[in-house]
Amino acid sequence: MKKILSLLMVAALVVSCGSSKKAEKPKEEGRKIQIDYKLLETSTGGSTPPSWIQKPSSGDKSKLRKKNRYFINESKHASKRLALRSAEARATARIAQEIAQFMKNTFAEASQGGEGEEVTEYMQEQLAQEAQTFIVGAQVMKTYWEKRRYLESMGAEEDQTVYTAFALIKMDKKSLEKAVRRSRAKLLGEIEDPEVKKKTDKILSDVDEAFSKVDAPVEVTDIEDGE
Repeated sequence: MKKILSLLMVAALVVSCGSSKKAEKPKEEGRKIQIDYKLLETSTGGSTPPSWIQKPSSGDKSKLRKKNRYFINESKHASKRLALRSAEARATARIAQEIAQFMKNTFAEASQGGEGEEVTEYMQEQLAQEAQTFIVGAQVMKTYWEKRRYLESMGAEEDQTVYTAFALIKMDKKSLEKAVRRSRAKLLGEIEDPEVKKKTDKILSDVDEAFSKVDAPVEVTDIEDGE
């Protein structure tokens, strides 16, 4: 009798373990990022890039951080100096691109993307380039560069050594709001249809303040790069 009870207990234990294993969710494997280069050198001497590359505002620890907005961009070149200069120029141009994209997104959301096609087209093709003339007071805060050796054996298109540079730009919100207002005025000046102009003016009435309050970078997907 004892042997029968023991066998029944073992059988129950096996069934219980089997059920628990079936109930377990399979572990999700993390995505593997393919690196096609070897890191030879960095401006910081370490292999970990600064946090401001992912979150621009983290590059400023001062009490004035809330009065500014921050933008970054990157560039690659065989020359370290030219890579840095290009990254700085691209970061400044990024401000205008984000302004145009933010205005385009705001207009599209309010009009549900079905009206003012010429307005959307103008913001997509021209406004970002013209807004660059309104960017006054932007300052380079920080730069970072990496010397990379790309290798075909690691998946690169060709063997080459290049510098990848990043630049962090800050612009005070008052100057930024002024740039947005001037961009808005430029846009309204290009609209001939009175009804469309009136509607656009209303939709973008407070776009300057709204843009200056955004902390995270605006994803630029539809705006053409002037370079």
